[in-house]
Amino acid sequence: MIIVADSGSTKTDWRIINDNSQFAFSTIGLNPLFVSSTDVVNELQKNFPADISKVEKVFFYGASCSSDERCSIIKNGLSEFFTSSEINVYHDMLGAARALFGTEKGIVGILGTGSNTCLYNGKEITKNIGGLGYILGDEGSGAFLGLRLIKQYLNNELPINIQEKFYGEFNLSRNDIITSVYNNDKPNRFLASFSKFIAENKSDKFISKLLIRSFEEFFSKHILKYEDYKAHEIRLTGSVAWVYKKELDIAAKSLDVKISKIIKFPIDLLCEYHKDN
Repeated sequence: MIIVADSGSTKTDWRIINDNSQFAFSTIGLNPLFVSSTDVVNELQKNFPADISKVEKVFFYGASCSSDERCSIIKNGLSEFFTSSEINVYHDMLGAARALFGTEKGIVGILGTGSNTCLYNGKEITKNIGGLGYILGDEGSGAFLGLRLIKQYLNNELPINIQEKFYGEFNLSRNDIITSVYNNDKPNRFLASFSKFIAENKSDKFISKLLIRSFEEFFSKHILKYEDYKAHEIRLTGSVAWVYKKELDIAAKSLDVKISKIIKFPIDLLCEYHKDN
């Protein structure tokens, strides 16, 4: 039995693979910037549905798992729970690359709660642009879209119909928003939560422009900075990439970028990768 997990900041998708069968379950996002090793153990104790003694290997791909220090937070929690298993913790960019390209090369983009990109040679990541988090970057992500919407809402820059609809749906005061952004544990998830409102109103001209400009910024700041980017296939994954495929395509075409594939979540293709390799 092996375990494959793909974790963003909002949700972790888990697969238990036993011979030819699979079982799926989910937990909260296990981003080491926002959770501890104890949180990892607690989540698994509450949600893991199988006999842990049969687990031989765990392959965990996580957002922000980009250094030994951060990986150790997740690895220590997994090792405490899966006491007899081999534990492997990788960056979610590698998981996205393996899911989207397998053993082929190309440019990979993640657009979910956060955003990130990399150049993949079929075995490993050779270059990484992005992944600076919701304060310094994350262009095109759910948190980035939510931040843009919230800033315009607070500055009374939204069209009156969108301003009133937003207030009617959320009834958030200026103080509510500031507290959630500056004092709560997971402000990136708070900001990304407004992506649903944006999706529901993406036919509005103002919202459509907000989306396209945000994705143009994603391509300009990240994809266009890869040398010979036109020579590589560009593939994307993540809930935001999936929901806004039309707007992404418009933004990409405006910058002469071609997206060859978009998948919602990498977990199923990651399982295929590990079964084949």
